[in-house]
Amino acid sequence: MHDVIEWLAKFFGHISVDGVEAMLIHGVRAVLVLLAFYLVMKIICRGIDRRFANSDGSNDIDISTYKRFTSYFLWTVGTLGALHAAGLNLSSLFTTSGLFAVALGFGMKEISENYVAGLIIKADQSIKQGDVLDIDGVMVKVKKIGVRETIVRTKKDSDILIPNSRLLNQPIGNYTLRDSVCRVWSEVGVSYASDMKQVREVLEAVCREFEGLSESRRPVVLMSEFGDSSVVYQVYIWVEHPWSALVIRSKLNEAIWWALKGANIEIAFPQVDVHFDKN
Repeated sequence: MHDVIEWLAKFFGHISVDGVEAMLIHGVRAVLVLLAFYLVMKIICRGIDRRFANSDGSNDIDISTYKRFTSYFLWTVGTLGALHAAGLNLSSLFTTSGLFAVALGFGMKEISENYVAGLIIKADQSIKQGDVLDIDGVMVKVKKIGVRETIVRTKKDSDILIPNSRLLNQPIGNYTLRDSVCRVWSEVGVSYASDMKQVREVLEAVCREFEGLSESRRPVVLMSEFGDSSVVYQVYIWVEHPWSALVIRSKLNEAIWWALKGANIEIAFPQVDVHFDKN
């Protein structure tokens, strides 16, 4: 080995034996750094393939984009690390390009945030394709989680593109995170002259005969308050299809209406009694 180093020193002429040894050491360090980043990149790309393929509707284009962005980032960091390991002083490079890096960072801030947020959402499966979400009081269904944004469909059959970072940084309700059980409720007021025992029996019968209830939760009938013109009851049921909750609530209201009407129980409405002074 020493003979090879001496031959290299004679070949370059102006480089001493110690200089050749230092150059070889730096070169080996640089190669090891590049090899380490290459192995890390391969491991991460394989993890992306295993995690995302056929799990949440991700297509080959999405997976390829994630892998390509990850590779570019790791190769950039790895190249800089290899140059540093080779003995090159990069401080002047960082100083002269600092302003450009800051400007580029501001320009790529939202893109990088959405990219990283998409990776986190896909990795932890907190939001999946087909989930029913509550975003600012609006119920939507997830159609596709992309690299930059998530596509959701509203009840009005319109598609909305939501940046992935918003789904990660803001409170989002997920009706189907652990299960698909959703509560549907209705409120009705009956006359004070009604037989309250009969009212409860009628409302409980409506719940027993209602189709599509979840077996995990039993319906609940509550006398919630004594209103100005009526005694208010609340009926709670649980169903397995949150996306159909609006239709199910309409059917529940109709069932309550016909059941009370059939039992001759008056559904109260606001009214005012006026009393005149006899004088």
